[in-house]
Amino acid sequence: MTDAAATLSSRATLRRALGLRTVVTTSTGLAFAALEYLAAAGLVVYVAGDSAWIPIIVAGGLALVAYGFFGELNGMFPTAAAIRLYMKRAMDDRVALTITFTYLTTIILVIASDAFIVGRALAHAFGEPAWVASIWIVGLLAIAVVTNLRGITVAGLLQDAATSVVIVATLVVGILALVRSGHGLHTPLQPLHGHHPGDFLQAVALGVFLYSAFEWVTTSAEEVRKPRSINRGMLIAIAILCVVCAVATVAMSHTLSHHELTSAYPQLYLGIAALGHSGLWVMAAVTAVTALNTFNGGFITASRFIYGTAREGSLPRQLAQLNARAVPWVPVVVLGGLSAVVALLVALTHAWEVLVAVGAALEGMIYAVAGFCALRLRSREPDLPRPFRVRGLGVLGPVGIGLFGLLAVLASVSVQDKFDPAPLVIILVAGALSAFYVLRILPGIREREAARQAARPRRRPGR
Repeated sequence: MTDAAATLSSRATLRRALGLRTVVTTSTGLAFAALEYLAAAGLVVYVAGDSAWIPIIVAGGLALVAYGFFGELNGMFPTAAAIRLYMKRAMDDRVALTITFTYLTTIILVIASDAFIVGRALAHAFGEPAWVASIWIVGLLAIAVVTNLRGITVAGLLQDAATSVVIVATLVVGILALVRSGHGLHTPLQPLHGHHPGDFLQAVALGVFLYSAFEWVTTSAEEVRKPRSINRGMLIAIAILCVVCAVATVAMSHTLSHHELTSAYPQLYLGIAALGHSGLWVMAAVTAVTALNTFNGGFITASRFIYGTAREGSLPRQLAQLNARAVPWVPVVVLGGLSAVVALLVALTHAWEVLVAVGAALEGMIYAVAGFCALRLRSREPDLPRPFRVRGLGVLGPVGIGLFGLLAVLASVSVQDKFDPAPLVIILVAGALSAFYVLRILPGIREREAARQAARPRRRPGR
């Protein structure tokens, strides 16, 4: 730890106030955004009939592999900047930082895209013009920012309530839609009927996106009362996501038309299929709540990661400041502002489908990177304590790296079921900007901080 980091950490620290329940709801809520409904509906076009649950189960198995990677790495580095630390030890520091900052864009993109989808859905439900969606976007983001600034306990309680409502309501609506359809499932066991294996891989890639961001809860490692709660919470979250997403996706494929599936709010049509017109209002309310759990959870985790990275000197030190409630308030405000700007850009361009693909590709990339880091550190630092150890990493590591890498490539060059390099272009631009910061801007920040520390009068012993 640098002198700057030591000084910052000695002044204030994060508070250990999170239990297993909030770890589960944070991990689940980060993944279950309003975008979840769109990704689930988009997955349907790649498989036959009502067999969409199969790629979701396969993706869940891959999520368990990623869980193993992150579980071992988090146990070794239980800090807010864990992702930063294990990458630094496993590869060149400049490469590690570039990947880290590129990956950080995932959270911003998910929050921004989700804000757009929520705004559009609410505007549609209330029969309002499209521009009103911008007011919903800014308002919901503001609520999440204010809640986060009031402290981790308040933010955690909001996360528990919001995620529980979203999960239970989605599961009930999905089951009711299937029951009320009055028809049996269509080819539920033949995903390749009329399709080719490449389509199935695309479906699995989107399925991985349904679980994406569950691992971001590891950045709360310094705020949990029991460190093992992180691993347990992630495992429970994967199980919840698997069940709810499978039910909701099959219900959509079984009851919705192609037009409804390709809209910006398929969940509203699912609500109508389950409960009639009143279902529209139920799912509109649920959609609004998804915004709170996603924004809130995203700010909780991403702000702690930024805080941890700034604390170690890789971001401006102002980002490591804590307010009186032990919240890194500058990152929270910055994330809220950036998310609002990107969400409004999405509202203007209607590029939410592209951002879904970007998120899927970045998640596949970081899962592959996590596998590489877990494997590399087994040989580089074999004696480092590992409270959680992945069995068969020698096999799971290379297999996971290869599969996640392939899925990342597939997701980066397709939107819906068509070839489209736009996601890859966005990722390359984000990577180039991250590399520019690491190679050209960061050295100057570190030099100025070192000079500031050198100029500060040192206290004499005993004072």
